[in-house]
Amino acid sequence: MRQWFLGLPGPMPLKVVIAVVVVVVGLVALFFVYDWIGTNMLDSGGTIG
Repeated sequence: MRQWFLGLPGPMPLKVVIAVVVVVVGLVALFFVYDWIGTNMLDSGGTIG
C-alpha cells in the first residue's frame, strides 16, 4: 500500500486527496455490491410459500 501511495502523481497533498477519493469510491462500490447481493441472492425475510 505504501508503494502504491508513493507512486501516485503530484505533491503529497494531492496524493492524499487522490487516495481518499479512491477509498470513498471503493466503499460506495462495495455498498452497491452488497445491496445487490442482498436483494437478488438472499432471502427477503418474507414467508416461504
